[in-house]
Parts: sequence; structure tokens; C-alpha cells
Amino acid sequence: MGPTGVGKTTTAAKLAARCVMRHGARNLGLITTDNYRIGAQDQLRIYGKILGVPVCVAQDNAELEHAIAAYRDKHLVLIDTVGMGQRDTRVAQQHALLSAPGVRRLLLLNATSQTSTLDDVIRSYAGPEGARNLEGAILTKTDETLKLGGVLDAVIRHHLKLHYVCNGQRVPEDVHCAN
Repeated sequence: MGPTGVGKTTTAAKLAARCVMRHGARNLGLITTDNYRIGAQDQLRIYGKILGVPVCVAQDNAELEHAIAAYRDKHLVLIDTVGMGQRDTRVAQQHALLSAPGVRRLLLLNATSQTSTLDDVIRSYAGPEGARNLEGAILTKTDETLKLGGVLDAVIRHHLKLHYVCNGQRVPEDVHCAN
């Protein structure tokens, strides 16, 4: 999950491709909750078709729970969410949608953003429970910034576990495990 333009769908495709290479297509499920952006569902469906992976669309809690239940035998299920600015009132609705049992939330952070903006994004997407409500973070667009200090500072101060770092558009090559 994360703000608009941070690279959620591309990152989901990168992680999906990594999973398929390691565990096979039958062990992955893809879900999209993005019914807002024109073509968003089609983009994920195309990635799913290329990888031989099913894609479900979930527009509310009931549909999300149904999709998760349908994928219960999968090794990994990735949920691609709609992007919205951190001050969008719908962020709270997204929290409610992603509160289904077993859903772990990773926040994507744009490495080119200012530290104050990153702080605002983290506070908003963490919700009222704070950063412990997030499983961790994925840094995107590290290839588009000159310095990583701001985004790393925000991750450290908010006690987020860093899972992956993305540094380009290539699927799946441009996603790396954080070390």
C-alpha cells in the first residue's frame, strides 16, 4: 500500500515474478482492490497472464475475504491497492479493507520524497495504532534519487522493518531483498 505513483503495481509484479520463479505459478494469487484508476486492474491482469497466475478483484471487505479464502492454499497472495495521497479521507477506508485476518501491510515509500512528506505518509498509512500496524516498508525509486538519507531516516525513526528495495522498472530484476 502507499500513495499514488509510488510503484505499487510494478512492485507487486516484481514480487509476483520472484515468487513464481521460486515456488511456481500455482503457489501465488494476486488480488487488486484498485477499481479507481483506469486500466489498473488490466495492468495486474496482464502481469498475471504472463506469469500464469490468477487475479481476483476485490472492491469491499466481503470480496476481499472471499478472494483470500479462495487462495488459502497459496504460498503467497499479493494485494495491489489503490493509490491515494496520505491526506485522502479514503485512507481510513483502506485500513478497514486491509484489516482482514492474515493480511500483512507493507508500505511503499518513494525514495525521492522529502523527509517531512515521508513522515506524513507513514503516519497516515500506519493509522491510529502507529507504525506497529505495518509489517514494514519497501523503498521504491532508489534509482531516481541522489541521496537515500531521508528515506532511511524515516524508516529508522518510525521503526519500520525494511523488506525490499526497488531500483528500476524491470520486472523482476529491479527488486532486491534489503540487507
